[in-house]
Amino acid sequence: MERGSFLSLIESIDRFAVGIFRQFLIKEEDNRVLIITPNEEYKKWAMAYLATKLKGFGKSIVVECEKEVKTSPTVRKNNLLDKYTFDNFVVGPSNELAYKVCLEVSKNPGKLFNPVFLYGKSGLGKTHLLHSIGNRLKQTHNVLYISLMDFSDAMVKALKENRIEEFRESFLNLDVLLLDDVQFLVGKERTQIELFRIYEKLQAEEKQIVLVSDRHPKDLKDVSERLISRFESGLIIEIGLDEETKRRIIKQKLILYGLPLDEPTVNYVLENTGYNVREIEGFIQTFKVTGFKPKPNKENVEKKVETVINLVAKSFKLNPELLKKETKERKVINAKHIAMYFCKTILNLSYAEISNLFGKKDHTSALYAIKKVEQKRTEDRKFQYMISFLEKSLRKSLGL
Repeated sequence: MERGSFLSLIESIDRFAVGIFRQFLIKEEDNRVLIITPNEEYKKWAMAYLATKLKGFGKSIVVECEKEVKTSPTVRKNNLLDKYTFDNFVVGPSNELAYKVCLEVSKNPGKLFNPVFLYGKSGLGKTHLLHSIGNRLKQTHNVLYISLMDFSDAMVKALKENRIEEFRESFLNLDVLLLDDVQFLVGKERTQIELFRIYEKLQAEEKQIVLVSDRHPKDLKDVSERLISRFESGLIIEIGLDEETKRRIIKQKLILYGLPLDEPTVNYVLENTGYNVREIEGFIQTFKVTGFKPKPNKENVEKKVETVINLVAKSFKLNPELLKKETKERKVINAKHIAMYFCKTILNLSYAEISNLFGKKDHTSALYAIKKVEQKRTEDRKFQYMISFLEKSLRKSLGL
């Protein structure tokens, strides 16, 4: 795929816009540029941008979205999506190591880093990196990107059709296996057995394996020890999203949806979203329709917050005033985190507002507390039950 003169020109005009264009499939020919966007919203933006910013280019420019293409050119038999490349991956302090390792893997598969295990919360770019590796290697290597669920479904189908050997063989011929959503191995005994066989064979032949999960290998419960030990035998990297990179992503998305890049808009999105690219884009889509939401009556908000604090404190047998003060007592900290969580999920306050209400200056304090509660809900059933019970009680008390 030729990506030279067109993108070079865009980059010279607008460094933010080029990051968006790099997410598209672009085919540049002698007298034509074909741009294929993932959806209609991107198509509208691209056409509007090109109409105002790129006049007299010298080539005809055609913009289509994937739905308009009868056979989508972004999907190959290797399941790779061409729009995900190293060029359009936004790099920052929290994902730089993962980016550099994956880039090295794409240059020397099976050599320096093998296996590689990437983990982190949803919406941080792990899948993007898997596709980036595959797209760089697909011309010279036999590459397959597959999610664990698709792997498992294909295995079950092969068993039913008595074609399990054929299933195994299709993986053993690979040079590079890119396996996504490894956390879904939990509880799937037969899938674990088949994956172990394939994994052992590929590793013995020094074929590249890259795995992605939402948690560290040691936190994968009900997965065989022999598989866990294989996952831990290579390089394990956590991927995150820092505030600097988040701000850059917000600016790119604001450009895409035709919204201003002024500080009030950027900060409004920053303070009302967590560290998840999908959440950020969803919030911006909503913001385009609703604009800035008027701040609710301060006195009314404070009363509701007091209701939240009082109920949570009561359930922990604590004085409510303790939840507003600095402390190192674990019981109080846990209660405070839960109260902050309900201020977000039930009262829909911004992270900045929540931090301020609990005596914190930085919105990241609330973000950290809420993420801790969300994580524990997925890992601890008793905690999940307690949160659900408290939520019902709160909604009833607040008349919601």
